[in-house]
Amino acid sequence: MAHVNRLKDTHVFVFGGTSGIGFAIANMALSNGARVTISGSAQPKVDTKVKQLQSLYPNLASENVAGYACDLGDQTNIEANLTALFDKATEGGSKKINHIAYTAGDSLSQPSVAEATPESILSIFNVRFIVPSIVAKLLTTGKYMPQSVNSSLTLTGGTNTAKPFPGWTHVASVGGALEGLVRGLAVDMKPIRTNMVHPGAIQTELMQKMLDRMSEEATAKFRQANSLTDTFGQPEDIAEAYGYLMKDRFANGSQLSSDGGRLLV
Repeated sequence: MAHVNRLKDTHVFVFGGTSGIGFAIANMALSNGARVTISGSAQPKVDTKVKQLQSLYPNLASENVAGYACDLGDQTNIEANLTALFDKATEGGSKKINHIAYTAGDSLSQPSVAEATPESILSIFNVRFIVPSIVAKLLTTGKYMPQSVNSSLTLTGGTNTAKPFPGWTHVASVGGALEGLVRGLAVDMKPIRTNMVHPGAIQTELMQKMLDRMSEEATAKFRQANSLTDTFGQPEDIAEAYGYLMKDRFANGSQLSSDGGRLLV
């Protein structure tokens, strides 16, 4: 029996799909013949990125790529906002989503341990923990995703959970909570599979802004201190990790790292 491309003709939805890792996942899914929907915070940027993805695959039907804005920071209305988003993406549930990659985040302006307040700590959990929890809730209805081992939700963690940078206590705490969420959802959402990818130092647009402020020597030291490969990972590299977890129907509750060996440095 010939090997089957398990992403072909599936519907892949990417939160945070307008840049960095999310955009690379959308690109990877299209290259495998999937239909792709991306989401971001602003519709003009979403529209621009949809057109960019369409230009990369001119032979694909334009309707194979769609995108919708959603305010993930509006905690009060988040369930209503996500419901509206999924209704658009699936045309009211008639064109269900097979795989979701959740790469959305917000600014990492976390408080120091000495300056933390209950409000500042809880705010870090909103987009990175609460929102994917509500996404999972909506998937359990069966309206937007088939209840099958062929369906998956992949969340995004990070190596800072296991090896925090100085001052990243609360970001590491979110990562630890996400690890528990993935394991719990794998049990409670079966047969839908829930997994997680832990990126290392990936050269996204956000990271590039930081590197642009560093000297060449400082960049080299940072690179060497955060990988055994003396390189930064590229978004197209780690996109393969998300693709694997979508395709492997036996992967559930799994955590996959693509970090250049950072934890061994």
